[in-house]
Amino acid sequence: MHPFNRAPPAPRTGTPAPEHGNDPTLVHRLAKMEQVSEACRIIGSELDPTEATKSIIKQACNVLNAERATLFIYERATDMLVLKVSEGATDIRVPFGKGIAGTVAATGKAMNISDAYTDPNFDSQYDQRNGYQTKSMLCVPVRNGANNIVGVMQVLNKISVDKKQSFSDEDEEILAIMAAQAGVALHNADTHAVACIARERVKDVLSIIQDMHRDLGFISLMFTISTRVQRFVNSDRCTLYIVDRAKNELWTLQGEVNIRVPLNQGIAGAVAQGNEAINLANAYEDPRFNKDFDQKLGYQTRSILAMPLRNTSGEVIAVMQLINKLDSSGVFSTDDEELLGTFLQIAGPILFNSHSHLTIPSSQTKEEVGTEFTGKSTRGQEIVEMNVISENDEEEA
Repeated sequence: MHPFNRAPPAPRTGTPAPEHGNDPTLVHRLAKMEQVSEACRIIGSELDPTEATKSIIKQACNVLNAERATLFIYERATDMLVLKVSEGATDIRVPFGKGIAGTVAATGKAMNISDAYTDPNFDSQYDQRNGYQTKSMLCVPVRNGANNIVGVMQVLNKISVDKKQSFSDEDEEILAIMAAQAGVALHNADTHAVACIARERVKDVLSIIQDMHRDLGFISLMFTISTRVQRFVNSDRCTLYIVDRAKNELWTLQGEVNIRVPLNQGIAGAVAQGNEAINLANAYEDPRFNKDFDQKLGYQTRSILAMPLRNTSGEVIAVMQLINKLDSSGVFSTDDEELLGTFLQIAGPILFNSHSHLTIPSSQTKEEVGTEFTGKSTRGQEIVEMNVISENDEEEA
């Protein structure tokens, strides 16, 4: 028989294979995964930490049809979750293990809540503060490449055409995928930012060292070191104390004021005598710190980093003290210690050589005494007789 005259094949038995184009559930899922894939691509393209965070928030709202999204970053130094960016809410810090986000961070398990106000972990004060009403919420942990929890992603109030107010199991899967990508993106962005900051700080240190080799004079050298270090370490205050072993005191100049502190008192004194750095996340927890001066002067000392400057023989000749780190953590890091320590190794001998030509102001002379809070006042008593001046009792340079 001619092949064109053959009878058509008999129909196959069994259930016919479904045509994907006619399956609305599969079409929806494929479209959603394409949306998730594009969202992850956008998130991963950001190298700036702030922009990466904004991108994560925006994409989470878009993909999951949520009114709001938040991203909390875990700060190990303070054991707090810190809200970095949020649509409509600001200034939120959550203790690790507290609230919905804190519980998710502590347990590493997602929480999908249809009615937030019925959950005992929910803290409504944030709603009250921001004039918002949280109904449904979905919260998942964010992990880094080492599988350590570094944050929490949260979406609030599902927007749905079928009037359902809660997030679905599919939403939970999608947010987990996005959280994984967020962990990678944040790590890459932070690594890039740290490298950029490190380069800038090294430039600052080299610039200070160049200035120090100019013939500044000792007083100008003290001012240059303290003001420039304050900027590149990013602290609220910075004081350079000179060790006067003949008088068993520390002294410093704040403007035209000669301030003296007994060598056996305070954080700076402990560094001068112990020849080791002191890094305090909470100054009030250290018995060597006198908090009475904070209360008297209306200032709050939180973190302190105090480090010794040594001469070529290893003897402590000065103490550099920084107060209150000006970043979200509020504490001085090991990177701060390492960079400042490297700089002080170079600065110590230079300061010592300049100091050797200086006559330290005598404690037996009548001097002006003042603070940045009270201004300057002239006193007729000898400096050796005045009350002990705290590390905080300084005049802003």
